[in-house]
Amino acid sequence: MAPVTRQPSGDLITPPAAISQCIHCGTGFRPTAHRPDFCCAGCQFVHDLITRNGLGKFYELQDDGIQPVKSFVFQQRDFTWLSALVDAAEASGESTCQLELGLQGISCIGCVWLIEKVAGSTNGVLEVSVDPSRGIMRLRWRRGGCDILKLARRLQSFGYLLGPRGEKTPDTSRALTIRLGLCAALAMNVMLFTLPGYLGMDAGFQFAALFNRLTLGISTLSLIIGGSYFIGRSWHSLRQGMLHIDLPISLGLLAAYAGSVFAWSRGATAFQYFDFVSIFVFLMLVGRWLQQKAVERNRNCLLATHGELPPVEELETGGKIPISEIVRGTAFRIAPGQAIPVRSKLRSEAASLGLEWINGESEATTARRGRVVQSGAINCSQHAIDLEALEAWPHSLLHRLLESAPGAQHRHTALERFIRGYLVVVLGIGALGFASWYGATGDLLRSLQVLISILVVSCPCASGVAIPLADDLAAARLRRLGVFVRNASLWARLDRVKKILFDKTGTLTLETIALRNPEALAALQPEEKRMLLALVTHNLHPVSCCLRESLLAEGVGEVTVPHVEEYIGLGLELRTEHHVWRLGRPGWAGDGHGDGIFSCNGAVLAEFRFGDDLRSDAAHEIRVLEKRGCEVFILSGDRRAKVHALSAKLALRQANCFAEMTPQDKADWVVAHDHHDTLLIGDGANDSLAFNAAWCTGTPAIDRGLLEHKADFYFLGRNLAGIRALLETAAARRRTVRRVIGFALAYNTGAIALCLAGWMSPLLAAVLMPASSLVSLAIVVAALVKSERSTGMEEKPVIPSGV
Repeated sequence: MAPVTRQPSGDLITPPAAISQCIHCGTGFRPTAHRPDFCCAGCQFVHDLITRNGLGKFYELQDDGIQPVKSFVFQQRDFTWLSALVDAAEASGESTCQLELGLQGISCIGCVWLIEKVAGSTNGVLEVSVDPSRGIMRLRWRRGGCDILKLARRLQSFGYLLGPRGEKTPDTSRALTIRLGLCAALAMNVMLFTLPGYLGMDAGFQFAALFNRLTLGISTLSLIIGGSYFIGRSWHSLRQGMLHIDLPISLGLLAAYAGSVFAWSRGATAFQYFDFVSIFVFLMLVGRWLQQKAVERNRNCLLATHGELPPVEELETGGKIPISEIVRGTAFRIAPGQAIPVRSKLRSEAASLGLEWINGESEATTARRGRVVQSGAINCSQHAIDLEALEAWPHSLLHRLLESAPGAQHRHTALERFIRGYLVVVLGIGALGFASWYGATGDLLRSLQVLISILVVSCPCASGVAIPLADDLAAARLRRLGVFVRNASLWARLDRVKKILFDKTGTLTLETIALRNPEALAALQPEEKRMLLALVTHNLHPVSCCLRESLLAEGVGEVTVPHVEEYIGLGLELRTEHHVWRLGRPGWAGDGHGDGIFSCNGAVLAEFRFGDDLRSDAAHEIRVLEKRGCEVFILSGDRRAKVHALSAKLALRQANCFAEMTPQDKADWVVAHDHHDTLLIGDGANDSLAFNAAWCTGTPAIDRGLLEHKADFYFLGRNLAGIRALLETAAARRRTVRRVIGFALAYNTGAIALCLAGWMSPLLAAVLMPASSLVSLAIVVAALVKSERSTGMEEKPVIPSGV
């Protein structure tokens, strides 16, 4: 059971009772009579598939839970892109072919084992390897001897998605890793040649001059290879009119290097900081590498797709054209499940359309010939439909929604003020120290030594390593709770969040509509269940998808049947030798009062009721967020009555709940009310414009290629507890960073006092720098571990662990 937590106000917040853990993924959920052991139909389906195929070792290899499966294992995905890649690979004429593909869904070593086991047992596959850190699967097979598309669908049935390889690891990350490795070697070598001097090597020793020249050369290489990373970023930020944390790092490096070269030219070995330059560069690169690793690991969990739409069939030529070539008047055909790219006029007799991408409605609507259809509507019919474009692709709403424009640019003025004050104080003290010593002694070299030592010891070395470590530990802590941070700048922004904005469908509610009376399905005979599955197997209507999930989760086997006829707006019909099976509206499929009637030869077999399921902890988590001082809002495109009914369930003020909002309405509302304090949680294309305007963004949807690449973070599971976990972790990180900065200020005060007194030397600096770094690291580890224990978040998570 999830632990009881105490809020800053002192109130005890008790989580909802009767929470169990899914035996497949470990997610906390409220058990029901028809599904007591699994959080969702997807987990039940995959668990049965694993056990039936003798792959139970997968659960032995799990190391804290995995990602919940949810609904995507049942979705009919378009693998046209994969067919093209396979054809290109086999066109080479080689006897063996290979591909690198993107892979989503890896959570632990058990996932790697399962994927390699499933793929390796496929006919024709010669070799398969998985790189979980980069989300890549490498596949080699016999040319013409392997059905790669079948393998992709089989992996999907186990909960893993294949996608185009993409470029998941930026060049900057690889370059930083190379810099880090080279600078590590240089730092070790510079200490090798500096240490004899610290241990008393006489200046007249025959190798002393050689060692001195080697330290100069190695330090120069460190500055060029590693220091240029910080100097370049500082110069770029200055050109943009901003102050970056890399600026004081760069000044310290340049001062230490320039002063050491001057001392070397004068033969003053006691005033050289060459070892400091190499070691400092290495430590700063370690810190920066930690920061990048923390977010790139989470980014690489996702496929590299960004909501790209497949080409459409042009009716005039019969060929495929990219959506970018659609102009007004283009007649085109849309396949089942495909989004309509531009506002169009329906040319087919009728169509069943889903509007979830546009207004968040989970229900489908019926359109007849001649109706104008909005861009972004999904063809939920089981047949292709014909349309005529009323606008060009660049003018369509969907084009705007799918644009991969980043969110608002967030300038950290508080950090800039701190850096500005830091530089003024340090440079002022350094200039004062130089002037005082030169005026008192007239010794230029000694006076420069005081100035350089102040710049060297005041460099943010400890915080430059400790704060990235805090980011990494905080990100790792959240991954164990199913929350994945994608943007390192999110931490600073979360401190200001006061308004939390929720979309409704798929965010406060679950992603798909739910069967409200599962007992009606359970009461059917095995043959009736198979016929019902045959009716809904190839239909994309939300009702069909819901029933298909439930039937497959129960282990109902598919049956080959004649053609299923779809009557748009009425339902589905299947004729066998002696029976007419129907699923559809009351009155057409049979007499009844449910949302959907299943009948055979006119006799009603089941009356189904459907609706949106609220996430089980939504009301509780909203109360917790409000007690934390956050104001909660709903911004929905759904109907007013449904939004008001939901607000009543959640005990939210109706004044905070907005319905029937267009994507632009949402964006306009965020712009009008955001004071650098909003956190927007959305899941569909209709939230995309608002994502560009919000201060912080997150999404629970990672299998659509829509918002996950815009969001600052994403979270998994069927609960909303991840949002609270994110805010609590951000608060713990903020307290930890303040302690590190407090220590750094105390350390710098003492070190600068030694410099002004003339007691600082390269040897003392070489001792103080790593010592202060170790103390800072200890502060980070102790503070975050204590915070985790005090909140009880070290317990078994109610949202599964991540990578």
